[in-house]
Amino acid sequence: MRPTLFLLSVLSGCLRSALAVWIDMEGLPDTGLNTSSWVTGVLPDLTTDIWDLNDMQIAAKNVLAPKYYASYRTGALNEFTYQANLNIYSKVRLNGFSFRDVSNMNVATTILGYNFSQPFFIAPAADAGHANKSAEASLAEAAGKAGILYAPSISSTLSIEKIAAAGQPGQVMFHQEYIWANKTRLVDELHRIKASGFKAIFLTVDNTGINGIRTRSMRFNDDTDTDTGHAANFDLQSLAAFRNLTTLPIVPKGIKTWQDARTCMELGFPAIYVSNHGGRVLDGAPTSVEVLMDIRQNAPEVFDNMEVYADGGVRRGTDAIILLALGARAVGLGRPAMFANIWGEPGVSRMISLFAQEFYTSLQLMGVSDVHALNTSYVNTNQIVPLTLS
Repeated sequence: MRPTLFLLSVLSGCLRSALAVWIDMEGLPDTGLNTSSWVTGVLPDLTTDIWDLNDMQIAAKNVLAPKYYASYRTGALNEFTYQANLNIYSKVRLNGFSFRDVSNMNVATTILGYNFSQPFFIAPAADAGHANKSAEASLAEAAGKAGILYAPSISSTLSIEKIAAAGQPGQVMFHQEYIWANKTRLVDELHRIKASGFKAIFLTVDNTGINGIRTRSMRFNDDTDTDTGHAANFDLQSLAAFRNLTTLPIVPKGIKTWQDARTCMELGFPAIYVSNHGGRVLDGAPTSVEVLMDIRQNAPEVFDNMEVYADGGVRRGTDAIILLALGARAVGLGRPAMFANIWGEPGVSRMISLFAQEFYTSLQLMGVSDVHALNTSYVNTNQIVPLTLS
């Protein structure tokens, strides 16, 4: 090689090295993701680079404006609960039984009597428009194509009506709602939710009155005002009054103790949603794995009398299997759908497909041919200390 060409080759290699994207992986599992060919602010190839939900988070970090990534990613205070949500699954061992026929698999389920192709769903998360101009429409479309549940946030970018219109014909969606101090607003939203065809309400009950202090996000927004417009006086009497405002089924979301789970059962709710709000509200709150174990130990009748849903740090199909084995009927994916939405509907559809493949394959490897057969015999939780102390 001539000296000039050699020098140009060396300089070109140095330039590529200097421009290579370095991204803090935030302690996520190392599965071989190589970002050296990525360009900051440019979407990586969805089919060649992206092979799991953690990849999608790193891609979102590369593409989104830092303040928008922080708004999705942030947890409260020291983010102990955010990290615990991700790490708790490593403490659970899966029991895979041999000599089982897994040639005919069933992963379909019902949620409040409605049929879905999978026992996982896209959970409520605000401001999908920060990731893509299609906002919640792409989430609704992808969920409809896959036959899974989607429950948009009341703090969505798009209106209630536009999200409903983005769904597939006959698609069933639920909707999340807060307890607003402004009753007129509350009544209006509940009316619009029902009129738009949503079939149930996920009623968030774990951050009434005030939000958690989310330092990571506050650095960009310089917003120390935690007043959310939520009612701070929401008690059981208020809950009873709320139930009279709509005829739609209501599912309290944000259950973190077995006592509240049993209270909801005694009050006749059809289901509860175990969640710590993605670690965004009370730092130090227990994970859904721990709460499900605590309910099973102290109020097992809850699982016999109502449906239980759960979310929190779910990134792998095996995470969903753990929650289902502990008693959940369906499992929510929150942040992953927001990150996947940087590609719009194709990204969200790929997220669903990748997760479904992990879920299906892991069930087969465990000897489970029907998702409804999952129970505590399939999990070993000996590494987790029960929450309730004697």
